[in-house]
Amino acid sequence: MKKILFGLALVSGAALTSCKGYLDEEPKLKQSNEITFSDFESLNSAGAALYGMMQSASWYDGEFILNGELRCGNAKNPLSVSGSGRYRVQTQWNFNESSTYSLWSYAYYTIARANNVINNIKEELKIDDVTQEDLDNLKAEALFMRALSYHNLICVYAQPYNNNTDTLGVPVVTVTENGTPARASVKTVYNQIEKDLLEAESLISSDFSRSGVTDPAAVASKWSIKALLSRVYLYMEKWQKAADYATEVINSGKYALMSGDAYINSYASDVTPTGGEVIFEVYGSQKNDYWDDSGWTHLPYITREDGYGDICATSDLYDLFADGDIRQKFFYTNNGDIFCTKYAGKEGADPKQTNVPIIRIAEMYLNRAEALLKGASIPGCSAQADLETLAAARGTKASNATTEGVFTDRRKELFFEGHIAFDYARCNRSLTRTDFDDVSNKDVPYPSYMWAMPIPKREMDANPSMVQNPGY
Repeated sequence: MKKILFGLALVSGAALTSCKGYLDEEPKLKQSNEITFSDFESLNSAGAALYGMMQSASWYDGEFILNGELRCGNAKNPLSVSGSGRYRVQTQWNFNESSTYSLWSYAYYTIARANNVINNIKEELKIDDVTQEDLDNLKAEALFMRALSYHNLICVYAQPYNNNTDTLGVPVVTVTENGTPARASVKTVYNQIEKDLLEAESLISSDFSRSGVTDPAAVASKWSIKALLSRVYLYMEKWQKAADYATEVINSGKYALMSGDAYINSYASDVTPTGGEVIFEVYGSQKNDYWDDSGWTHLPYITREDGYGDICATSDLYDLFADGDIRQKFFYTNNGDIFCTKYAGKEGADPKQTNVPIIRIAEMYLNRAEALLKGASIPGCSAQADLETLAAARGTKASNATTEGVFTDRRKELFFEGHIAFDYARCNRSLTRTDFDDVSNKDVPYPSYMWAMPIPKREMDANPSMVQNPGY
């Protein structure tokens, strides 16, 4: 039995947080585990609350995405505006245990809550209108969120899978209790992620969509599970499986590449268009308990000159786009700095509110192209054809289907969505930057200890079993 201790505090079922943006009926607060998980309605509300923390500034509505963009040449600090003073060490790779990603606590809080849902689903809950299908769908949601959390953690705090699967990963915990868990190997963590996703895939109904949600793409589905499997298998270099799952999602007919202004405008929509690109996303809402009314922490204000302007794009990124590429519309120039409007805020809402895509159909084409290039086989498909399909939707020409071409097209499509640093690491690429005016680590070699971020000091202090990454 795996147990868990957090540097911040133990999270039990009693500490469930409401998720008002998702359900009409909010989860119950501050109850004992026994009461909280005693009926399906309460447990289902706990399942809804699993999605809330992703809107935290430490996760998808800020740091998790922007740290990687700054580290790996897509973003920098502008000179034309003073900013707020944040995000100043990332381009220098000047990290230590007191200055690292804050993902650890939020991801493990989510894992703890997912554990509580998974471990309290039982036969006795099937009363009144509650069916086995209801229980299976709820468990699948929790398994998906646990897997996503672990994958985010392993990407940040460990070396890539293909470096050495026996190196230190992160603690694997499946029961939320007091304890001092040690770090598991990278292989063990990936095995747990794969196990959770395969079980979730087997349990969830093909047509499942959580009732009462504002944005159906902001909760788990059969297709988000398959899409995340494609991503995980890509990172594991299980090329055929990565291609197979990407193909299932592409062929589902549920999602389609968008073109022209429809694609640009989709990032500012309140709810992702049905049949559009987004498979899974964070739904940005002031009703979420992890919304910060100050505005300091949200992507639109951090990345735009008319907000706080802490971060702008580099010419290294912008110069990748040919004239006519619709993605050029995501950029504008202010006194020599190139700002990115991918997170422009929602139309008709507080400008700080934004949805954040986590998985899109475009990634499935890119995953499949890379997997096919590496030896996978899908009848009637080729890496070049997939790159050309995506490029046609963006109004430009595809790169050649080479290792470099696929990497470049991933960078052009997935910029400011949190992929770039992990793509560098898993592709074993050294970082070379041109548009760089900081003071240290302009270029970062691979391999290097720096590709795994330091474990936060608070966790190191709280858990005597925790081992820090080398170099910190």
